[in-house]
Amino acid sequence: MRALSSRVGVRAAALASAALMAGALAACGDSEDPQELSFDVSTKGKASTIAAPESAEAGVAEITLNNESDSEADLQLIRIEGDHSAEEVVEGLGKAIEGQPFPDWFFAAGGVGTTGPGKSATVSQVLQPGTYYAFNTETQGPPDPKAATSTEVTGEASDDELAEGEGTVEAGEYAFQADTLPSGTNEIAFDNIGAQPHHLLASRLIGDATAEDVEKFFKTEKGKPPLSEKGTQSTAVVEGGEGQVVTLDLEPGRYALYCFITDRQGGPPHALKGMVDEVEVE
Repeated sequence: MRALSSRVGVRAAALASAALMAGALAACGDSEDPQELSFDVSTKGKASTIAAPESAEAGVAEITLNNESDSEADLQLIRIEGDHSAEEVVEGLGKAIEGQPFPDWFFAAGGVGTTGPGKSATVSQVLQPGTYYAFNTETQGPPDPKAATSTEVTGEASDDELAEGEGTVEAGEYAFQADTLPSGTNEIAFDNIGAQPHHLLASRLIGDATAEDVEKFFKTEKGKPPLSEKGTQSTAVVEGGEGQVVTLDLEPGRYALYCFITDRQGGPPHALKGMVDEVEVE
């Protein structure tokens, strides 16, 4: 679902298709190791399939995406409330992509950001009870409901907390808050402190470009992109009040942080509402 995993360059300029887009950490105060869940993405022809665990327990989980395909892939989890078919979930996904209101039973539930072919990435997050559908949103066109896989998360609602990362990025309406982030490969806490769903895209700024230049480019789609697609880091989408600990691999320099998700009520991507900010990576 490009509206869950849009990146810069062609993807950022093509706003109609851009709207929606690891580290293993234990819960604070939890003496037990977090559960480990693996999702394997593979392709056959143009179709993408995901092998997912049938069940899991509520609480902290280390979620790993193994990209066994020959192209980039991600893992976007969608948690549903009530009894809804795979066809209904895919239809809800399509509405979110098009900037239409989300169904009230449909929730962005984290996962793993864009991962290169033949590579793996892991995030740490808290799972709540419910049914979770898994999608690779880097594919062309809508997913096939017949190929949709789901995981049933059982147990009591969890109030577990994630351990701290080596840096923190907070997302809200409509801005990011982040102190200087460390360069290299580090575990970063991504916290959505807002009410709307958000994800994080981090791209290196080119030359003297500013966050204002990036926002203008997204709005006008004119001129050369003021940020580099190479090395862009992404997270999956999480609802307000949720978060993850992810692994970001950042080179020193200035980065633009931006979000291409829409409000649950529909509307334009958040980057077009000013959700573009700058952070220094040292």
